[in-house]
Amino acid sequence: MDNVIIIGAGRLGRSIARSLNNKADVTIIDKNKDKLAKFDDYSGFTEVGDATDLHLLEKSGIEKADQVIIMTDDDNINVFLADLCSYKYHVPKIYTRLKDSRNKKLVSDKVVCICPFELTLDYFEENNEGDKA
Repeated sequence: MDNVIIIGAGRLGRSIARSLNNKADVTIIDKNKDKLAKFDDYSGFTEVGDATDLHLLEKSGIEKADQVIIMTDDDNINVFLADLCSYKYHVPKIYTRLKDSRNKKLVSDKVVCICPFELTLDYFEENNEGDKA
């Protein structure tokens, strides 16, 4: 079973954790204990704290992680954590959300960047091809 660490317990992070809950050993990290308290139906591990703290990451099992999914609301933190997980901890699969798609050039090419703006635009263009006004 894969070891997965999710950083950020917002709606997306919680949804991903629930989705992976029975398929992997999941740990979700967030600074805000109230966000973690919203997890009534989640049986994985939770850690309250700042994921930029290396001690917390190591305590959470980053050195054995098969995947890290970074879903905070701050692109700067997401870029930092993605590169940290790639270069220092050599995590095989890293996903991060970036609000500004221009920040993709700041992370290792091993990191999969999820950019909601681009996904929305791509979806619109795919579904609006036949509707020429």
